[in-house]
Amino acid sequence: MSFSNTGKVWTVSGFAQYLNGIKAPTWAKSVCLHHTAAPSLNQRPDGFLAKHLENLKDYYSNQLGWRSAPHLFIDDDQVWGMTPLTVTGIHASSFNRTALGIEVLGDYDNEDPKKGRGFECWKTAAAATKILLDWLKLPVNDKTVLFHRDDPRTTKTCPGTKVQKPWVIDLIKDFKYSSNPPPTLAPSFAPLAPILKLKGYSDGDIKKGLKSANGKIFWREKWLETAYYDKTAGATMISLAEIDSIQKSC
Repeated sequence: MSFSNTGKVWTVSGFAQYLNGIKAPTWAKSVCLHHTAAPSLNQRPDGFLAKHLENLKDYYSNQLGWRSAPHLFIDDDQVWGMTPLTVTGIHASSFNRTALGIEVLGDYDNEDPKKGRGFECWKTAAAATKILLDWLKLPVNDKTVLFHRDDPRTTKTCPGTKVQKPWVIDLIKDFKYSSNPPPTLAPSFAPLAPILKLKGYSDGDIKKGLKSANGKIFWREKWLETAYYDKTAGATMISLAEIDSIQKSC
């Protein structure tokens, strides 16, 4: 499902490590930044809690009827998931098909992004954006860092009139990984068939149960979000991060 990362939360360094096990989507050519506006910083004095993300998921899926949502939500010091990063989200109509969407906690038409908690939120957002762009192997510039208000189909000021792009780009470029050198963001994958054979499935079972549709790979009815077919290896590959869930479902 396209809300399946709801409830996942990472520190900045943990987020970089999380991406190690995921194949970067070829459709993502940029990151689009938003502010939540409501809730504001004042309305979330302790940042996001898990229940807040569940409430947002309910709003997007049940009230708006959306099939997906923004990919990430940022507060003072954490990165929260919602839509998987391998799936197109819904956040800016002109950019949904080509950009990962990030919502930054705060109302930056009225709250200050350059001091206090506002600045902490934007530093975290800048770090997450840099990590994503490195993962996508994209440079940092005004073509890969988009604002919601760059969308010609909107009149919104998002991510706030007090947030200017040159300042945000400088924040992104200033981010330094805590390790030296930066962590390798190449995903770690393994062939899926040997894993299934260890669970007792025959070649015939695997051929019957492993299917692809609309560019997605399924084991029986379960969508394998990180799986892809490697033509060179002649095998379906899956991220090490997703292997545990496959083994539990077998």
